[in-house]
Amino acid sequence: MLSKLILFITLTLISQHASLGSTPQKPHASKTCYDTLPDMVERIALGVVNISSTTVFNYTVYGLDEFFRFYGIPQERKQTALGSGFIIDQDGFLLTNHHVIDEAAEVMVIFADKRQLKAKIVGKDQKTDLALLQVRTTDTLPRSELKPVALGNSDAVRIAESVVAVGNPFGLQNTVTRGIISAKNRSIGLGPFDNFLQTDASINPGNSGGPLFNTAGEVIGINSAIHSKTGQNSGLSFAIPVNEAKEVLADLKKYGRVPRPWLGILAERISPQLQTYYNLPTAQGVLVYRLIESGPADTAGFQPGDILVSIDGKTTLESYDVERLLAKHKPLETISIQFFRGSRLQEKKIKLTELPRLNRLPRGVL
Repeated sequence: MLSKLILFITLTLISQHASLGSTPQKPHASKTCYDTLPDMVERIALGVVNISSTTVFNYTVYGLDEFFRFYGIPQERKQTALGSGFIIDQDGFLLTNHHVIDEAAEVMVIFADKRQLKAKIVGKDQKTDLALLQVRTTDTLPRSELKPVALGNSDAVRIAESVVAVGNPFGLQNTVTRGIISAKNRSIGLGPFDNFLQTDASINPGNSGGPLFNTAGEVIGINSAIHSKTGQNSGLSFAIPVNEAKEVLADLKKYGRVPRPWLGILAERISPQLQTYYNLPTAQGVLVYRLIESGPADTAGFQPGDILVSIDGKTTLESYDVERLLAKHKPLETISIQFFRGSRLQEKKIKLTELPRLNRLPRGVL
């Protein structure tokens, strides 16, 4: 009995000694690395910039060209647009919206401390409404004074999560507004890649291209559009998820664009009316009504009247479905398309090529 008591006391002492000598576990680190919201805003606002783009329009008036030249009346007009953007790295790269700098002859970036630098348009993509700019640091704004913001994970964003928008509405620099994520994966009819984060944070003209932050100070969206009958905030604002920007960044840096494949077709969704009128063999699919000469589909032997029903086994119900599925591929890759020709279901493999310049193609071409 005594020996058992001695053994128990010995084990207890050893256990206490081990407990005292062990390293206490650290509590889980909070995602938010700032004590207060003002602390966070003081840091992140340094990475948000005002963007001023100038576009030059040339115009002529029939029969009055000589009159204008004789009296020295200029035949060009300058138009300035204001927007927002944010620095993403120490090399001076920054993101904004495509529509902020589209066709701009000159782009100026205005920092939080009012210093200004000219920016180079490195790349832009109309379909995602994103543009990549770069400023060259100088003696007046050395590299060490650039304050990049952190890019977060927009896939992890939750509905009702608090967010903060920082931008330049109406040219009022570094304006901060707060709200929540109202919805995710929102389509508002702007294009095939609609996948917006909806927020009630106040967004107005001039906020375009600016960042939407989570409470950890990470960018989770790029503010791009509002729903309004007056052109001003009505509580429905939309931001491009930052993960979509991450996907195209490398292409924008390397090519100045996003190389996308195309089929070279004009097509429309099959409606009940179309099916009845043309006695089509299926009620679901995308009807090809025109082929672009020498395009991938034309080269592969497709014909007007063919009905596309799937690409690589994924159903195509709308033209947007075709464009989204094509976007998952690169030029020169091969895809498999199932389609109806008459009442016969067929399958073809088609080698994709890169979409040519949009201004040389009919509107809506896939």
